[in-house]
Amino acid sequence: MPRRSKEEYSRILYEHCQQKPGAVEDHPWGETVFKVKGRVFAFLGRGASGGATVKAPPEDVELLLTKPSITKARYVGRYGWVSVMIEDDETLELTLGLIDDSYDLIAKPRRKA
Repeated sequence: MPRRSKEEYSRILYEHCQQKPGAVEDHPWGETVFKVKGRVFAFLGRGASGGATVKAPPEDVELLLTKPSITKARYVGRYGWVSVMIEDDETLELTLGLIDDSYDLIAKPRRKA
């Protein structure tokens, strides 16, 4: 199968985020983000970036950062956010799963300490 374009990857990510229950699209700082309950669960960047920034499950961050397509996110990396640059369909599938995890982390009710 031929490699998809960044535009195709961006469209797939966008549609995946858009289908999440309660997801709201916003454009702070000139980039597309998706929020649930007023909190961001995915940064899709500007235009067809072919990547996403998501909140990773804390127990997965170290392993994710060993992958060449994943880096600690700028500004919010210290809070467990990672950026993924999609290179192929395998990385796309990983990113879709990370979007699901990020959504679940943000959407689930928080316990008070």
